[in-house]
Amino acid sequence: MAKKSRRKRPCCICRKWFLPDVRQKGRQKTCGPDCQNELHRRQCADWNKKNKAYFKNNYLGKKLEKATGSKTVPDSSKTSLPPQTKPVLPIEIITTEYGIKPAIIVQYLVTQIINQTRARPTGFT
Repeated sequence: MAKKSRRKRPCCICRKWFLPDVRQKGRQKTCGPDCQNELHRRQCADWNKKNKAYFKNNYLGKKLEKATGSKTVPDSSKTSLPPQTKPVLPIEIITTEYGIKPAIIVQYLVTQIINQTRARPTGFT
């Protein structure tokens, strides 16, 4: 029979020593539910930092599906896009000339460019 290894180990969050559950077979990293929630929060934050593009692509795809699912022919009087930051684009002209899909893509790209330029430091480099 295998020897049961039930030794105390430190919690990866609070660093207190605890006795792990035998059923976890060495996988338990935290001492209790509070530390487990904190570990989960930290791991989700790390994943979100590494996978920023996932949500951006997902968001744009859902926005395009919603716009094309409602109607196929663009109508500028009933087209509503969410409010945007400066500079204000001529959305009515874009939607009448090209349709709703390009208008959404242009608005998204302008927003991304504005956010990138705000994040950069000003002055000489």
